[in-house]
Amino acid sequence: MQLLLPYADPTKYLQELTTKYGFSSRDTWSSKSIILPEHMGTGFVQVFIKNDIHFFRGIWDFNEPTQFYSPDPVGQRGLIDFRISNEDQLLHSAALEGAKKFSWEITRVDGIRFFIPEAYFIGSITELSRRFQSCAHHPQVKQLIKQLFEISARDFSNTMLLDAKLTEFIYYLIRHLSQKEIEPADGDGLTQRRLDSIREAHTRIMSNMDTEISVLQLSRWVGLNECDLKRDFKKVYGLPIRQYIIQQKIQMANLLVAENHVDLAEAARSLGYTNIRYFEMLFKRYYGKI
Repeated sequence: MQLLLPYADPTKYLQELTTKYGFSSRDTWSSKSIILPEHMGTGFVQVFIKNDIHFFRGIWDFNEPTQFYSPDPVGQRGLIDFRISNEDQLLHSAALEGAKKFSWEITRVDGIRFFIPEAYFIGSITELSRRFQSCAHHPQVKQLIKQLFEISARDFSNTMLLDAKLTEFIYYLIRHLSQKEIEPADGDGLTQRRLDSIREAHTRIMSNMDTEISVLQLSRWVGLNECDLKRDFKKVYGLPIRQYIIQQKIQMANLLVAENHVDLAEAARSLGYTNIRYFEMLFKRYYGKI
């Protein structure tokens, strides 16, 4: 089954779910809940509209494989999209990751979608795209994501709390993503000297994306032993060093494909990968498609 829906305009989105696909509607605190018809499956989409910002909280299970498409181009109306799945609790954005269309497999979903005007952020789309992964893995952002999914959305009596927590998340997302340089977390008691070393390691990683850097080499550059570097880097940036580097390279490859119109193999080679099939596998695992 396919759902073809407007996405950037929440009012039209609600209208087509009810008139075109037969979803039922009910009012909940500061939101509307759109409920799947029984012949299609079970679940709902809760839609919050806040002037020029809107967001969805959805939990559903369709009876048959279902694909979502939208005729709205990514970035329409100057909106930047963000999405989170409870399965991996990773922050994604079609606009900031270089996608041109909204298209996902949505048979079973437990997730959240946000649409925030670009004008709320400081910096161009290109600048925001470069900051995105650091922001997405900032410990405070990850902690807020965890808290969001701890609120039972199936219980509509929690809608007031969910609304407040979603709004809080948007505030910190805008704040972190608008920083010209994403500041690391406080490191849970790390000294300023240690934080400076970890920040230097991060700078070295980002300035050497076209080469393969070992943790040993990185530790020598910043004057920390490998164990301390690995432990404290994860504490500050939220991911192990190797995983962080891989995700940064995947994100950069996506930008090269989207902005410079190179193919994925060429992007992979420019980032120091010789095993193109392996990189394609990593890319597909991260984005869901090539």
